[in-house]
Amino acid sequence: MSPRCNDCYTVLVVDDDPAVLATYRRLLTRAGYNTVAQADPRKVLTHGHDGADLLLIDYKMPGIDGLTLLAELRQRDCTARCILVSAYLNDDVRNQARHLGVDRVLDKPVDICALRRVIQELLPREAASPANVGR
Repeated sequence: MSPRCNDCYTVLVVDDDPAVLATYRRLLTRAGYNTVAQADPRKVLTHGHDGADLLLIDYKMPGIDGLTLLAELRQRDCTARCILVSAYLNDDVRNQARHLGVDRVLDKPVDICALRRVIQELLPREAASPANVGR
């Protein structure tokens, strides 16, 4: 069996709701991911996103919405995988998300089991060992 490598991944979480942000932080930290949490999306733009392997972004936030934030990050060459969460999803939001390279869109309230599955799909929990390559 290959060693776990969750701690080699960094997840940047952006959500203006402190309770939701704390829940995501707890979930990801317990799963072993390096977690950076930010309540203000504008601070992500000023402080950077360096090293993020996965972005977990809320859509509806004051000042700048999640898709606008992601568009700016993409212009800055951010290639991290992305999960967008929102209680305000519609076809337009989903189409914009797809255009910006969002890997998954999840409805709020987020099912924690579904979120775990999506994260595991996007950031494999185990490193590929030479013995398992090509199988």
